[in-house]
Amino acid sequence: MKVQCLSIPNPVSYFVAYGFKDVESRPWETDYRGTIYIHSSGRRAIIGMPDVGAYPMPVINEFNSIIDKAAEIERRAKFIAIPEHGIRVELKDDKVHSDAVHAEYSLLSDVYKMHDKDPKRPFFRVNAIIGKVDLVDIRRESNSKWAGSAPYHWVLKNPVVFPEPILHVKGKNGLWSYDLGTEIRG
Repeated sequence: MKVQCLSIPNPVSYFVAYGFKDVESRPWETDYRGTIYIHSSGRRAIIGMPDVGAYPMPVINEFNSIIDKAAEIERRAKFIAIPEHGIRVELKDDKVHSDAVHAEYSLLSDVYKMHDKDPKRPFFRVNAIIGKVDLVDIRRESNSKWAGSAPYHWVLKNPVVFPEPILHVKGKNGLWSYDLGTEIRG
């Protein structure tokens, strides 16, 4: 089965696949509407959570701030250590938050679950198809906090993250086709 793919740099590709990055800005448009498989491009995989301070990600930025404060308390402590496993992270008042907040929390949770299982295994993979979304529209202007300066804002819906990425896939520019063969996901 041939599918349409879009290469997006790591780790931003994961923000799209998890669904809290709802707009992808591009300097070009397409008539295509439908499912797009997300290819994570880049030079290196990332272990743990990358620095996301430059992105509008309130959940992960708040988490990083709390972890920094805990590390500072530990540095000042004479007798007490705070092991990373000693911190339990839950989404506060989870029924009142937006889908984007829940999606961002899911990414944070998945990164740390993997880190607990195997601290040396990268979560953020490159040269891999990691999920899919539906391209439902392309607009010249978008109110999304993820709308960038490129003139075309691709509106994305229905994100799916694959439990296991399809590895060793070389990306390309533009929309490109990939033959899933027997590797059908989600």
